[in-house]
Amino acid sequence: MHLLRRFVLCTSVLLLSSCMTKGPNPNDPYERINRNTYKFNQFFDSLLLKPAAQIYKAVLPAPIRTAINNGYDNVNMIPTTANDVLQGDLKHAVKDFWRLFINTTLGVGGLLDVAANRCGLPPRSNDLGLTFAKWGDRNSPYIVIPFLGPSTIRDGMAQMFEYAVLTPYPLIPTNATIYVVLGVRYVDLRSQLLETDRLMQEALDRYAFMRDAYLQHRNYRIQGMLGQNETVATSNSEIGSDYITETAITEAATQKK
Repeated sequence: MHLLRRFVLCTSVLLLSSCMTKGPNPNDPYERINRNTYKFNQFFDSLLLKPAAQIYKAVLPAPIRTAINNGYDNVNMIPTTANDVLQGDLKHAVKDFWRLFINTTLGVGGLLDVAANRCGLPPRSNDLGLTFAKWGDRNSPYIVIPFLGPSTIRDGMAQMFEYAVLTPYPLIPTNATIYVVLGVRYVDLRSQLLETDRLMQEALDRYAFMRDAYLQHRNYRIQGMLGQNETVATSNSEIGSDYITETAITEAATQKK
């Protein structure tokens, strides 16, 4: 619970401080503080996160990494199913519940994706940020959260409440265990994005590139939820929290050429 209180406090302070000084960009009115936070995150990534991800990918065989990712994706089906219900999407709520049930029971706690391979239930992700957008908050200012990366005020607040209410992580009894569990997840996600580093290096303005990729990806998800395009929310789409998907970065790079 101490970790939860720190997370809530830090996120709240950041979101409130972002409201102090506005810049000229309507999508990024807090660009000055966002760029400074982005520089800090890049320093943290180059110093610790990226090397850890490289070692993680080099040491662990691909099947083990896939099983680890499956396990975390299975946990993510809990808030996904809850947000399906909150959005009134009962069709996906039923499918996602059965995916969670099948993989938790027959898939050894979700390490094996039996639901997708045997039952035709592909991975999906839904989050509270999309729920807030469904309820009307569709245009939210962009912010960069320390350690977590690109977000919006809507998605940052949603992530805070989703972590506290809709995920099992706060139920873990010790802070040390929580740090390990969440740390492995972030390293696993970062390892999946190592191949996109080249695209980031080619960007003239890496901050603007990441911002545009994130906002484009989230807007696409929101439009898909509202039925304005055809979209499939795959497992790594949960990265309204920490990273955006490799697909989103690639699509943004293609559009900028």
